[in-house]
Amino acid sequence: MSTNLLALALEQLDHVRAVRRELHRFPEVGAELPRTRALVLRELGKLNLSVREDVGGGIVADLHGPDGSPCIALRADMDALPIQEESGLEFASEIAGHGHMCGHDAHTAVLLGAARLLAGQSETLRAGVRFLFQPNEEFQPGGAKAMVEAGCLDGVDAVYGLHVWPGQPAGWFGTRKGPLMARPDVFSITLTGKGGHASAPHHCTDPILAGSHLVTALQGIISRRVAPHERAVLSVTRFEAGNSYNTIPDKAFLQGTVRALTEKTGNFVQAQMQDLVGNLAQGMGVKAELDYVRGFPVVVNDAASTARAVNLLRSLSDNVEDEIEPVMAGEDFSYYLNEVPGCFIFMGCGACDAQGQGGLHNSCFRLDEDCLPWGVAALAGLVRRGGPA
Repeated sequence: MSTNLLALALEQLDHVRAVRRELHRFPEVGAELPRTRALVLRELGKLNLSVREDVGGGIVADLHGPDGSPCIALRADMDALPIQEESGLEFASEIAGHGHMCGHDAHTAVLLGAARLLAGQSETLRAGVRFLFQPNEEFQPGGAKAMVEAGCLDGVDAVYGLHVWPGQPAGWFGTRKGPLMARPDVFSITLTGKGGHASAPHHCTDPILAGSHLVTALQGIISRRVAPHERAVLSVTRFEAGNSYNTIPDKAFLQGTVRALTEKTGNFVQAQMQDLVGNLAQGMGVKAELDYVRGFPVVVNDAASTARAVNLLRSLSDNVEDEIEPVMAGEDFSYYLNEVPGCFIFMGCGACDAQGQGGLHNSCFRLDEDCLPWGVAALAGLVRRGGPA
């Protein structure tokens, strides 16, 4: 079956590549993706599927299986990033300030390719398929949550998705059971002091000094409060204050992210931050306001579904890793996995250099389009295997 699947997927390469390049040229950001949606609906309209055009903002298409058979959901995210593309590709973005720098164009094209392949073999399938085309993965609260709340998984027994992965060649797949991707929280801190002339700091309450101490102190939460075997990251990524060299400002603003691989650890870091920010601010005589927003849940792969996926992938490729290290990036695919068992998979899409140039969320991101048929074969194969483990 595996050789046949790859052969069938390779037969579609020209079409899948053309769809991917069309999506790449016209990237759209966020929840409203009119041109992208029109393309997806155009392609789905060529197939014998039951299509719902707006399920929580996404598109849902069903390929019905035999009566009483399980239903497997396959998901692709469709949105781009607010990044100016500098890849130099002949089909680079034609939309200023927008670019498919995270490979969602490939995800969408691959899922459409899998739909095309499976629709052509509908009479031989042992399971039904639900194709989920999701907007707004890149920004909180994510598009998956709204789709789940709108019932996109009603009647679904298992769910699978994949993400392109730079630094690994086409034909490589990686995943793991249990926690795979982190919860990506966002925090903002406003410090309010008393401004004045820089020559007289003793008459001021300096929010910049307080913020500087806070940046350093926050790192102690991870290094001294979180157990070494627990994975967590706290990064302050933004620090803004003042607009004049000779004036101590009234306010300073800090922003950053917390990443954790368990909900317990993420909640613990949040509580520690709340205590630390309040205590440090009091000690330095400033007022502090902490706004903490919990991100997508941790992506946790079901053990049985992961084993099933790995077995299928190993029938396609001899370059499959089933115990990769967890990743501290976040993914709203977690909302699907919180409802039904499933597995999220990384798919090699070519190399990036040692500095990460050409990696995800990089303005020079490129992918090796030889990965596309591997993705089509993988998603189609998960359905052809006949249902959940």
